[in-house]
Amino acid sequence: MKRKKDSHKGQNGKVLIIGGSEHFHGAPILCSLGAENSGADLIFPYLPASQQEAAKTYSLNFILHSFEKNHLSTKDVSPILKMSEMADVVVIGPGLGDAAETKKAIKSILMKLEKPTVIDASALIYTNALPKTVVLTPHRGEFKQLTGEEPSHKTVQKWAKNLGATIVVKGPEDIIANKDKLLINKTGNALMTVGGTGDVLSGLIGGLMAQGIEPIEACHIATETLGSAAEELALTHNNLKAHDLVKELPRLLEF
Repeated sequence: MKRKKDSHKGQNGKVLIIGGSEHFHGAPILCSLGAENSGADLIFPYLPASQQEAAKTYSLNFILHSFEKNHLSTKDVSPILKMSEMADVVVIGPGLGDAAETKKAIKSILMKLEKPTVIDASALIYTNALPKTVVLTPHRGEFKQLTGEEPSHKTVQKWAKNLGATIVVKGPEDIIANKDKLLINKTGNALMTVGGTGDVLSGLIGGLMAQGIEPIEACHIATETLGSAAEELALTHNNLKAHDLVKELPRLLEF
């Protein structure tokens, strides 16, 4: 997206990332890197304090905030909602885990968020408490768990209409739908089954939305770009890590 010549810091996207728990330190970092490499100006990872030092080693630009505990708890709800007021987009879910207190906090946050939101991983369980503008990014198993139906072009769009959401069902063929439009992404390969690629994707979608891209177009651009990165890496690599995909994004993004 072409930037205005007179724009200043923060006017081209501010993204708040909420993620991480005792066992999942990489997820919020990879998500934040996806948002950063989308071209968004400012990235605010909100994660366990024990993971701040690790996050600092991956970017000099992250503006870090930490949970009260080593997982998201109800004590974090109020400060997170306050911080969301300055963000353009919120991404919630990567690595949050399934602690009872975390589940309660997720639902409280989702019920009160007023900013466009990308929901991934642990936060996907609360389809009865969605923000007004929302993207859901389940893989095929999560979609079936959420809806009781196998993902298909028809069922994904049906549930997008039912929930008033944009849905990306990740798989060998990514199915992207809102109530009006259905898009398919066929880029990518089996190297993308490694952990963390979904975290990068949710951050990339959030970063594109923060720059003014409509949710369904952001989802299409993000899935296509990430898949293309995997295809190019496969020409010279027998395997890859999610972080490898991150490094390809600035070169391949076109929007």
